[in-house]
Amino acid sequence: MSGTEKAMQGVADTLREFWVHRPVRPRAGRKAGGVATGIALRFQIDPVIVRIAFVALALSGGVGLPVYLAGWLLLPEEGDAVSPLESLINKGSSSMSHGQTVLLGILMFPTLAFTFGGNSGFQVFVTLAATVACIYLLQKNRGHLQPAVTLTEPAPVPPAPGAPAWDPLGAAPFAWDLPEPAPAPTPKPPMHRPRKPRIGLMTLGVATLVVAGSAIAGVWAPWFTVAHTIGLLIAVLAAGLLVGSFTGGGRGLVWLLIPLSVVGFGLTAIDFDGSPSKLSSFNETPKTVGDVRDRYATSVGSVMLDLRQLPDSGEVKTAIAVELGEVRVHVPKNADVTYRCEASSIGDLDCLGKRAEGSSVDVSGKDLGENGEGGLKIELDVQASVGEVKVLRD
Repeated sequence: MSGTEKAMQGVADTLREFWVHRPVRPRAGRKAGGVATGIALRFQIDPVIVRIAFVALALSGGVGLPVYLAGWLLLPEEGDAVSPLESLINKGSSSMSHGQTVLLGILMFPTLAFTFGGNSGFQVFVTLAATVACIYLLQKNRGHLQPAVTLTEPAPVPPAPGAPAWDPLGAAPFAWDLPEPAPAPTPKPPMHRPRKPRIGLMTLGVATLVVAGSAIAGVWAPWFTVAHTIGLLIAVLAAGLLVGSFTGGGRGLVWLLIPLSVVGFGLTAIDFDGSPSKLSSFNETPKTVGDVRDRYATSVGSVMLDLRQLPDSGEVKTAIAVELGEVRVHVPKNADVTYRCEASSIGDLDCLGKRAEGSSVDVSGKDLGENGEGGLKIELDVQASVGEVKVLRD
């Protein structure tokens, strides 16, 4: 067996061991399905770190949503013999009903459609591969650890030996038969605790160097914009939190990572040159053919275009692109309209009488209006990722 084959066999064995000793979703201390808390207890890391990882995966093209649902379906709950999905195929019993399991399975379809429909397949598979790699590293380095103890009820105080049933603690005066107090033990010198590595300070130092280096490099390289610099800072802070989860430090970095992630997510809807054209709405009623733009584009917003005030002759060609939002176009009754409407992820289309809804749908055709061919000619190309598209003749 070659070295590559041995390495692949080792990875497969480690992942198989992870499945055999997979995390258990606890009933206490969880926020939703208990997936993040179960992973944290299994590998003895901070639950906040795991939750942030799922949020980061959700922001990375929505990959975290199907991954979390998969964990909910495949990890057993505390006290159950098998997972909900295994219970559904009669491999054991689970506290989750079959109806709830089926509902979670149904929710997988829109989340997968959103994940694969709104991103390139390469990005999704790279993110999934990174997730599997993290699971492998956790099992390889911390799989030998016993799961952290969950919250339990305190043990009852045992009754005093020989005490009557009505006085289990032996508090009655006639039941006192106490030995002489033993001499106080000599106090032991305090144990020297090793100092935790200053992960937080080191991470902040690296982050400061990143900001300074990006500011200097930005003079010559246009790539180092505010959005890209924030992305680098998020990567540095996330790496510091990951290291801190193993060494027991750096938790304060969370309060920097969360606002930076929000700002970075908001900047993804803005062009890197600072133009906010992708975060806007259009509501226009052009009166002449020259007033119609060649393209209307927005990332999050709506496009309302009323072409009913145009003259009865001429040619109009325009394209509309919306990632998340609504598109509504009104065309004149007598115009010859050639159209194509598409929803690449999830959408609801209603274009001159042709309807379609669901994932990755499109309609196209040519409508000559009430008076037949002749007059104003309009060519529409409408694309939306998630949203509603309507082309109306009214």
